Formats: sequence, C-alpha cells, structure tokens
Amino acid sequence: MAPNIKALSYLLVVFVFILPQKGKTQNTLNDIRFKSKDNGIIVEFDFENIISPDSIYSWQSDNDWFYFTLHNVTSDTLSLINKTSYTSPILAFQPIMNDKTTQIGLRLAQRVESFELYKKNKTNSINAHLHYSLEKFNEIPIASNMNQSQREFDNSFSRSKNWMFLIGSGYVISGLVSKDEKNKNLEIGLSTIFLTYVINKVFNRT
Repeated sequence: MAPNIKALSYLLVVFVFILPQKGKTQNTLNDIRFKSKDNGIIVEFDFENIISPDSIYSWQSDNDWFYFTLHNVTSDTLSLINKTSYTSPILAFQPIMNDKTTQIGLRLAQRVESFELYKKNKTNSINAHLHYSLEKFNEIPIASNMNQSQREFDNSFSRSKNWMFLIGSGYVISGLVSKDEKNKNLEIGLSTIFLTYVINKVFNRT
C-alpha cells in the first residue's frame, strides 16, 4: 500500500475526529433569553465561544423542573439571575455553577413532551426548543405533523450518521494494519468517513 495513502488517512482522522474536539474547551455562558410559543418555549443560550450541541444535556424531573447541563461551561450565576427576565409559563429560573459545569433549571407551568437543540449558523448561540404535548393542539394538526416528522427525521439521521462513522472507522483501522497491497478497506473507510462528514456539514447548515 502506498505510503501517501496512509498519510492521507492519518490526516483525515485528525481532521474529522481530533480538531472538532477544540470546540469542547472551556466556554462561558453570557446570556439566556426565553420566547414563549403556542406549543412550547424557545430557550436561547449565548456563549463566549462556539459550542457544540453535544455539550448540552437536558432532562425533566417529576416536580415540573426542566434542567439543562452545560458541560465545560462556566457562568456568573448572580449576573444571570439579575439580568434574565421571564414570564409564565416559566415560573422559576435557577442557574447553578458546579465544577466547571453550569446547570440551568426552569420550573414550568406545563410539562415538556419533547425537545431539540439547534445551533445557529456562524454564531455562538444554541437554541433549545421545548414542546408541550401535541394532544393540546388539535386545532393545528398540520404544524403538529410537521414537528413530529422533523423530530423523526432528526433521530433517524443521527443514528445513520453514527453508524456510518463506526463502519468507516472500522474499515480504516483494518486497512492501516493490513499488509495486503490490494487491500481496499482503507479506501472504503476513508470514503465513508469523508462522505459522512460532508453530509453532516450540509444538514447542519439549516
């Protein structure tokens, strides 16, 4: 196998897997805003630097509190409390800083059925869309069906992307350790990883 092919494979692995990790360094939460919608709430997070949605985890407790955990993100909780305004259906707002991780708690008047995170293109902002139960909005079935279809597509796309990365990585590793000059595993793996990277970039522009 030609040495330049192996060198290219190492560079691609670094480009796809290592360089994106730079976005996971320490960050700062600067501001939070809320927008109330008929079927839920939009929470807008503004950060000091660009952040990946993978750094944000969300869950809902049994006592109507909804939580965001922002990993590797610091914040001035007192400043956030003083400058963040909210109205119903948000009943309480609680930022907590703990060991380089910021937790945002929202007590809501209604329980959330589903949620998604969206990164604004070319900005340091992340939007969280919290959706109420669709059963309460039968008067707008078209919008409800569109939201449901979008969530199903997002879930399917995420699973497919992960499988393609795993399959491509497996072929690359097999090709790197193989001594067979006619081995095609490396080429297949590199093509699969590059194709997955391009598809992911194209879909994340929306």
